[in-house]
Amino acid sequence: MLQILSHTPRWVFALFAALLAFGLLQTRSRNVKAALAYVLPGGMVALSLAGIQSSFGFRLSPLAAWAVGLTAIAVIGYKAFPNKDILFNSENGTFYIPGSWVPLAVIMAIFVTKYAFAVLEGFGIAVAANPLTAVALSLVYGCLSGYFVARAASLVTAARLRQSAA
Repeated sequence: MLQILSHTPRWVFALFAALLAFGLLQTRSRNVKAALAYVLPGGMVALSLAGIQSSFGFRLSPLAAWAVGLTAIAVIGYKAFPNKDILFNSENGTFYIPGSWVPLAVIMAIFVTKYAFAVLEGFGIAVAANPLTAVALSLVYGCLSGYFVARAASLVTAARLRQSAA
């Protein structure tokens, strides 16, 4: 384990710390400017796409698996578990977002998945080069990103509800 950590670039630890801090912020209820509220969902989707690109390149099968996972979890998450506690204040353009540990867990899951795959690649383990691994990991990235898309949909719904009530 020490060998793995000693060969990890320093920027990875900085990224981990930043993601951890950002995830911990999500555990507290807060008011967030509308534009900033969409940064987390957009950033996590971009991070998962970057994970696919850096690991497998933008090939059809990994991208398709990612899109399937993202769409499925986004629809299921939004329909089955809508976040009705998100409120939009149209007067000052802010969202009230209740604290939750789920975003931290999903952020860390994306990071750990990417890190674990990088370790497998670093050791030259054959499973890392398997096309089925590319599809499976891309599906995982998509599912994890789907949570954030569902969250963004809850933001849009809260804003629309508030604007239609006004």
